Amino acid sequence: MPKFFQPENVRIPVSFSLPSEGSGEASLLIANRGEIAVRIIRAAKKNGIRSVAIYAVDDADSLHVSLADEAVLLSGGTLAETYLNQEKIIQIALESKADAIHPGYGFLSENFGFAQKVADAGLIFIGPSPENIRLMGEKNQALDYVRSLGIPVLKSFRGTIDEILQHAPEMEFPVMVKASGGGGGKGMVICNSAEELIPALEKAERQAVSYFGNGELFVEKYLPHARHIEVQLIADHQGKVLHFHERECSVQRRFQKIIEEAPSPSVNEKLRKKMTSAAVQIARSMNYRNAGTIEFLLDEHGNFYFLEMNTRIQVEHPVTEMITNMDLVSMQLLVAAGNPLPVDQKDIQISGHAIEVRLCAEDAENNFKPSSGRLSLWQFSENEHLRLETFVKVGGFVSPNYDSLLAKLIVWGESRSLALVKMQHILAKTGISGVHTNLAFLSGLIESEVFQENQIYTRYVDENLDLINAQIQAKKLRLNKHKLVIAYLIFHFQQKKHSGNSVWNQIGFWRIMPFVEVFVVDEKYESSIKLNSGDLLFRINGGEYQVSVIRLNGNLLELEINQQHETFYCLEDEKQTQITYHGFSFELRSNLLMKEVLLNRKNSMSEKIFQNLICADLFGKVLKIHISEGDVVQSGQILLTLESMKTEVHVLCPVGAKVKKVHVKEGNAVVEKQLLVELDEN
Repeated sequence: MPKFFQPENVRIPVSFSLPSEGSGEASLLIANRGEIAVRIIRAAKKNGIRSVAIYAVDDADSLHVSLADEAVLLSGGTLAETYLNQEKIIQIALESKADAIHPGYGFLSENFGFAQKVADAGLIFIGPSPENIRLMGEKNQALDYVRSLGIPVLKSFRGTIDEILQHAPEMEFPVMVKASGGGGGKGMVICNSAEELIPALEKAERQAVSYFGNGELFVEKYLPHARHIEVQLIADHQGKVLHFHERECSVQRRFQKIIEEAPSPSVNEKLRKKMTSAAVQIARSMNYRNAGTIEFLLDEHGNFYFLEMNTRIQVEHPVTEMITNMDLVSMQLLVAAGNPLPVDQKDIQISGHAIEVRLCAEDAENNFKPSSGRLSLWQFSENEHLRLETFVKVGGFVSPNYDSLLAKLIVWGESRSLALVKMQHILAKTGISGVHTNLAFLSGLIESEVFQENQIYTRYVDENLDLINAQIQAKKLRLNKHKLVIAYLIFHFQQKKHSGNSVWNQIGFWRIMPFVEVFVVDEKYESSIKLNSGDLLFRINGGEYQVSVIRLNGNLLELEINQQHETFYCLEDEKQTQITYHGFSFELRSNLLMKEVLLNRKNSMSEKIFQNLICADLFGKVLKIHISEGDVVQSGQILLTLESMKTEVHVLCPVGAKVKKVHVKEGNAVVEKQLLVELDEN
């Protein structure tokens, strides 16, 4: 079994050699935020490179700010003023005496103009050349280029809406409409028929302009049951191109990956050689350098088609690092400084299996609606098998202005089945509160028969969302609520001790009370408690449980219940206690134990009034207003479209009514519970 991968264990000395600079300490500015900024800082520290972070004001408590050797505030409240402000970022790099800029992923990472400006300023761009980025960044041009190499591509069209409509008679539906200069799942719409084409083009164009500043569109044949397979590459300035085998990223929602694994369980050795050879051919033919990823679609018959090339490090690069024990970010720094790659292709072997899940601030039960707020609980299993890549901490604010990704959880196993078991264990022992997350959703997917047996495809989640959520809710219902009651009572009476006897000897009332009533949500449970041979004996609604306290540390409670190890995370306020168990959150209260028994409930009159006042239920920005004052609207009609965490969210009319007043304008920032529209009964 190979040693568990930790980037700090592998050091590749890097020295940026610039004619205009002396031989002092190398310095690197990270033109990004979030977990990738933290990852790059870690690689820089390991290789003796000074790190400079940049941050917007709403990222002030992000880990990348505190971990960097220097952090510089970006003034301004918009992306254009902060993380997309090319001139400002380069100016900060020069003023901070940085030698190089690492763009991470997203933002400016695939902007050839930025790469050129960095070079023109006498700095090193940690990535490919501007020419490489330009060639692969424009999708139709990239497809033409790859097609010329004899590598299969799907039929496609490019242009403005009017230009694409001229090719409508040639299209074989379904098709995928994309932003020509886009990526990351943004500006992508599936179109199933000619009747849907114009609305799909208009939506994709709107997103393309919003996210990428370029309204040009791209339409290609859509494969409904395709798998997403990608090959990781790194090339140096001496002409060596290496592949690091493949990853599978077929579990997606809204065209964004949420689970990745390496190697692909769908690829055999023969197919692997074909795909990796094609990827290396593409990179070598264009004199590519630094890290890049060739993405392919794999159909049901084993045919693969070039999809695109990402000219940057990928979100999911850790799974490749885990199975090859190679530090890809350090290698980026190494080759950017002009050094040759320190390994050969024969050195890059597959060992075991790695799985990554993306933990996001979103509500999977509500069509992945983004969630923002302050993290009141942020705890993970203290497990040597977990590699955690994150940038947030307890008490930190999750901003609505960025992507919803909070963390990546990565595990390695000697086989796929063992890696799956480890991931299930880790997700079950994760506790998060303060924002909605997809924790339970990820856990349900990992445990599902479809994923376990590798029957997944890129549209599986979107096509089966209701079924998946129903299965996850069924799992929640099957959990033993008696164990929640036990955790609730022990946590409530704990006196920051760590033994069962110490806790319960200080209680007292259990000696004279026959039982305690505890409500899990609104379901009542009656529990009696006795001391029994140093342990606790609980009797709850006919069930009997022998309990010992393993650990009680802050919000973390570990118990042995009938010889089974159980982990709970508990948060308490005056009204109730929230307990996270196996990725699910439950609210518990007791008439005897709480100062206030019931939550305030709205009466029917206030509910009726609330329906006439349409308020934001998230933080975001008004993207489009679909109605005007005086309009008569129907129940379910779209009133406004908000944007939060790069996701469009429709605000629907709850009742048939007349629009009395619109309280916001397009482009306005809105906060949770802010009044948007006022209605009159029609």
